[in-house]
Amino acid sequence: MSSMNLSWHTITFFGDSAITIPAACILALWLGLNRLWRPMLAWLVCFGTAMFIVVVSKLLFMGWDIAPPMLNFTGFSGHTASSSALYLSIALVLTQGCSRPRRSLVLALTALAVTAIGVSRLMIKVHSESEVLLGLLLGAGAAWAFSLSLHRAPPPWRHLLLPLGLAAALLMTGFDKPAPTQSFLQELAKNLSGRPEVYFRHEPL
Repeated sequence: MSSMNLSWHTITFFGDSAITIPAACILALWLGLNRLWRPMLAWLVCFGTAMFIVVVSKLLFMGWDIAPPMLNFTGFSGHTASSSALYLSIALVLTQGCSRPRRSLVLALTALAVTAIGVSRLMIKVHSESEVLLGLLLGAGAAWAFSLSLHRAPPPWRHLLLPLGLAAALLMTGFDKPAPTQSFLQELAKNLSGRPEVYFRHEPL
C-alpha cells in the first residue's frame, strides 16, 4: 500500500463506527452527567435517526436492489454521515459562548475535516460521489437539528477529562480496528430478503 493510500485509510478510519459509535455514546454520557438532559435526548434522537437512515438505505439496496434512479447509489456513506454528525455536534457544543468569529472558524475547520473523511471514501473507492454527498448532508442535518437543543452555556473545560479519558481507554482496548459493520449488514440483508446473496454495485466507481 502506497503512503498516499495509507494516509487516506488513516483519515477514513476517523469515520469508522468503531470510533463514531462509542464517541456518540460518550457525548451522550457527558451531556447527561452535566445534566444537559434536553441536549442529551436530542443528540440520541438525531444521531440515532441518521444512523437508522444509513442502515435502511444500505439494506434496501443489498436485499432488494432498491435505490434512487440515475444515481450510482448503494446507500448513504455511513462513515461520512456519522463523522459529520458527531464532529460537527462536538464543535457546536464546545463553541457555545464563544465569539461569532471564533465559533465560525472552529465550525469551518470541522467541516473541512469531515469533508476530508468523505473524500477519503472516494479515494479508496468504496463510495460514489452521490453516496458521500448525501452522507455529508444527512450528518450535517443531524448536527443542525441537535444544535436547536443547545441553549445553556457549556460546562467548564475541566469537565472534558471524563470523555477524553474514556475515548483514550477505548482506543487502548481494541477500538483501533475497523468495525465489521458491512459484513454484518450483508448478512442481515440476506436474512431479511431471503436471498442467498446480496446485490452489489451495478456501476464501477
